[in-house]
Amino acid sequence: MFKSLSKLLTFLSVVGVNLLLCCPTANSVDFPKKPIKLIACAAAGGGEDTEARGIAPYVEKYLGVNVMIENQPGAGGKIAFEKFQRTEPDGYNLITYTFPKSIIIEYMGKTNYRTRDFTPIFAWSRSNQVLVVHVDTWKTFNEFLKAAKAKTLAGGLSGRGSTTHLAGLVAVDELGIKVNWVPYEGAAGSTAALAGKHLDFTICLATSALSLIQAGKLRPLLMFSDKRDPYFPDVPIPKDLGVDITSLPGVRGVEAPPNTPISIVKVLEEAFSKAVKEPAFIEWADKRKMVLHPLSAKEFSKIVVDTYPKVEQFKEMFKE
Repeated sequence: MFKSLSKLLTFLSVVGVNLLLCCPTANSVDFPKKPIKLIACAAAGGGEDTEARGIAPYVEKYLGVNVMIENQPGAGGKIAFEKFQRTEPDGYNLITYTFPKSIIIEYMGKTNYRTRDFTPIFAWSRSNQVLVVHVDTWKTFNEFLKAAKAKTLAGGLSGRGSTTHLAGLVAVDELGIKVNWVPYEGAAGSTAALAGKHLDFTICLATSALSLIQAGKLRPLLMFSDKRDPYFPDVPIPKDLGVDITSLPGVRGVEAPPNTPISIVKVLEEAFSKAVKEPAFIEWADKRKMVLHPLSAKEFSKIVVDTYPKVEQFKEMFKE
């Protein structure tokens, strides 16, 4: 059929090119084909839920399918985490929460999931914990600390197993003070109680106290962070005051079930990465005083690994 070797090679090369043009490559993936469910491990209206709903429309733009938010509150997220551990890793079920509360819950007792097994996709924001008091009380952190060492104060603790739970326990331990903790389901309850003067102070995510701070009812005294929050530039951090307090900022992002294929991870990661750069989303985040802190799947994965030993050193506190 072919009169020379050169003609045969030419024919084969043409066939090869056509096959490459017509067939998907080994790295391509036909995903997604249907709506994606994004599970928020908290009730509607909270920070986790709000941020999920805020970014979802922009992710839809790049995925070409709907992203539906499903709230699964309960036991601080433990119920949702355990169910997620067994979810099919096809990319159609994702989860969002304030990391590292999943690791904190692991150290609080027996769980049927492991955060290290989840598949990090992308993280978009970071929120620091802040100590706030009623405006009619202390004006500076040093005034507060002096009072806290003189008597036992009542502190609001929101969300057992949350990042705030850990921040509160660590702060009290490292400051050498005693506190009568009053538990609340979330920051909304503790900040409202503080505004009503039923507490001496509370510790919560900065964004959770924002509205009451802006209303002139609460005063932020200390931001638990290694650097000042751009939306609260006048609030000091521990090193400004010469105190040493371990800080673990709350990171909000999205993860897929264990063993999700890398091809699907890359599609999702790219969509979230583009969504967080959308001018309209950036404007929305700015209005909420939300600190955007994009992390790739690789960077998010490293944070998970690095956080385990940081939380483990405080595990005995969770048993009290």
